[in-house]
Amino acid sequence: PDARHAEAVAQTTVTRTTLPLSARRSAPLETMASTTLNVAVPRAVATRSRARRGGMPPVRLASRRGVRCAAGEEVPLGVQIETALMDAFPPSTVTRVRDSLRFTLADGTYKKTHVGLGDQVASSYVADLTAKPYWDPKGGSFPWMEFLEEHYLTIRDELRCALADPLLEQKGNAIWVAAARDDAEGYGPDWRTLVLQDRCEWEPSNVLLFPKTVDLVKRAAAPSVEVFFAKQAPQTGIKPHTDFTNFIMTAHLGLDVPPKPESWMKVGEETQYWENGKGMCADTSFIHSTYNESATMDRYVLIVRFWHPELTKHERNGVRFLFDAFEDLSPEGLRQAQDNARARTKADAEAAEKKRRRGRKRRRGGGGAGGGGSRLAEARRAQEEQAEQAQGCFGVGGRARAPREGDEVTF
Repeated sequence: PDARHAEAVAQTTVTRTTLPLSARRSAPLETMASTTLNVAVPRAVATRSRARRGGMPPVRLASRRGVRCAAGEEVPLGVQIETALMDAFPPSTVTRVRDSLRFTLADGTYKKTHVGLGDQVASSYVADLTAKPYWDPKGGSFPWMEFLEEHYLTIRDELRCALADPLLEQKGNAIWVAAARDDAEGYGPDWRTLVLQDRCEWEPSNVLLFPKTVDLVKRAAAPSVEVFFAKQAPQTGIKPHTDFTNFIMTAHLGLDVPPKPESWMKVGEETQYWENGKGMCADTSFIHSTYNESATMDRYVLIVRFWHPELTKHERNGVRFLFDAFEDLSPEGLRQAQDNARARTKADAEAAEKKRRRGRKRRRGGGGAGGGGSRLAEARRAQEEQAEQAQGCFGVGGRARAPREGDEVTF
């Protein structure tokens, strides 16, 4: 794996101009957001491109015209998006998302070499998130992955049944599609996906084809942004690349894979091998590559792209606001994105209050047999709390380090 990865890196080296992080942080909003974005971003264009690139949708820069306010002064569209974002959430809860938006509008790229870990490159970047190539799926931050591992046979068998259906492509939407044109060179023609969820929205046709898999992902309370099956043909691989976002991570669950060590993924400086029923959790803003060394066997995995565990619930909803906003950048579209964000915030608050009431009731009831403190009830409560934690009600993971002056940022 190391030799193949190094050879591919040598063939895909890109020269970049770098500036210290302080240069990006000091840039005023009016300078960074003065360029108007195209109002119309077709969903079909944004969907799978975003799934591989990660982070903000692939919008194209257009003219520098904005929208005139009542006083006749032209307001840059970037300012409109930021104002709508900040107005949709409680004060100071989405500051890092705002900074990420500014960074995206400035066409910035965060680039850092982590000694002994590898190179991280992200154009969709949230500050102060722990960065490491691989995370331990059994380290306490990903109970949902352990749940999926326990039920992987159900997912595998449902996939096998679908693969045996000659009418599968007619029943679903975009079944086993190749990489988008801008990604095709790196991914190759034989890397194919079957999407179940994109940007937190379930694909209505395909979920009907995989009801057991979708049910398991939901029961696991996976904090998913995207869910899809991925197929890699024999003797093919993905060249070293980055997903360009550090706040959405990537998990793989081996379903039908060649025997170890015939298929692998190298993230940063660490290589892991796919195994049936085993999960891997990676930060794919690190340069990574894959290969299926088998001469005869396809490699099938379930991929879950999920929120970095150190993002708060408000920040996750803030990014979802941007997903909605970039679908329709008109004033009406921004207002609808605000309404969606407020509805999600309200639902989260109601869920948190329900949990608090449950805790108060538990404390009043005590632990006796007559006080509702049975072991079964306690086990259920613990499972519910674990699921809520997986959804992001609490910050988990390692201690974050803020970027320092020595970090590099590309413009």
